[in-house]
Amino acid sequence: MLSALDLFAGAGGFSYGMSAAGINVVAAVEMDKYAVQTYRANHPATRVFHANVAEISDEEIQANFRGIEVLFGGPPCQGFSVAGPSQYGKVDERNELLFQFVRFARILRPEVIVVENVKGILNGRVGSTRGALGLLGDALSKLGYSCNVLLIRAADWGVPQTRERVFLFARRNLNFSVDLLRIPPGRRTSVWEAFSDLPALDAIDEPNEEQDYHCSPSSAYQREMRVGSAGVWNHVPMKHTARIVKRLEAILPGQSLKDVSVEHGQRKRNSQEIDKTMRYKMNCYRLDPNSPAITLPANFQTIHVHPFLNRMLTAREGARLQSFPDTYHFCGPRTLMSKKLLEREGRHDEIGLSQYNQIGNAVPPLVAKAIGDQIIQVLEGRGFDSVARFA
Repeated sequence: MLSALDLFAGAGGFSYGMSAAGINVVAAVEMDKYAVQTYRANHPATRVFHANVAEISDEEIQANFRGIEVLFGGPPCQGFSVAGPSQYGKVDERNELLFQFVRFARILRPEVIVVENVKGILNGRVGSTRGALGLLGDALSKLGYSCNVLLIRAADWGVPQTRERVFLFARRNLNFSVDLLRIPPGRRTSVWEAFSDLPALDAIDEPNEEQDYHCSPSSAYQREMRVGSAGVWNHVPMKHTARIVKRLEAILPGQSLKDVSVEHGQRKRNSQEIDKTMRYKMNCYRLDPNSPAITLPANFQTIHVHPFLNRMLTAREGARLQSFPDTYHFCGPRTLMSKKLLEREGRHDEIGLSQYNQIGNAVPPLVAKAIGDQIIQVLEGRGFDSVARFA
């Protein structure tokens, strides 16, 4: 069995899919305390290092991760995101973390490396003129790796979401023929096929953290997500004011805040006055039950509205849209105030990734499993030529 290391592991979605494919994820590195709690709760056999990847010394890498054959992970994407500082022409210092894969590869010499990030990395920079992805590929090539870059659409792999992400694949010493995009996609999974079996809760409901299923699964995807699960976790609705509920009532599937009348608009900061300036499509977007969901970002609790109920999604509904099975439990607070606000108030011990953040940041396990299946086939000399789902 191939051994693997997950860098920037987050809540462990990438690791879960790789493990489901038959790759032994022996170690993971993650710096957020709440994500570490979630990872450890769901991956008890993996050694988790609660640390900043960049602060692990070369000597510690050699001592703790020797023998790794697959190196994978998704470094911070905020600096490359179209919604991040890049839209203002700024280069985020976190972009440099991409090159930790080069440092780890130089020391460990894994057979295969997989790096995941947002589409913005295709044009992203790590300096005033340096293209991030090209520099990463060049650096790995100098270490003897051949590289391929692919744009993978999660919906093509059974995930009920239109998420698109860039993956860099690198193999040591040999050419790496990647054919993932040429595989005919299967039938897409809709939002309602993903979670219509979950208990129907309104914004005023206060359920227990652990709940019973109220009905049988009605789709193959729901049956898949419920394998081994005795109940529902992380399915607690957010509290909404009467004003927000009225706003959501006015939004139809496929519409958002920009499609409703002015009286439903957001109030100006520290004021009761309605903000009549431009409103954006990504505010309060009601999902179409018959299509895959729009992409879940880290703050999807402020974006994705339930297809029929007048509330935002629960963490579990988001997890279903990311293809996390119901046996996967998320730890830490459901939601958190912004990091900047917590810093201003001196509440540094509360800073971290909420359950929503952890879910939105993750690599969908179904995508990760398909990639893991392909890695195994490549290392067996059979190329990238098949798709598999959870057994």
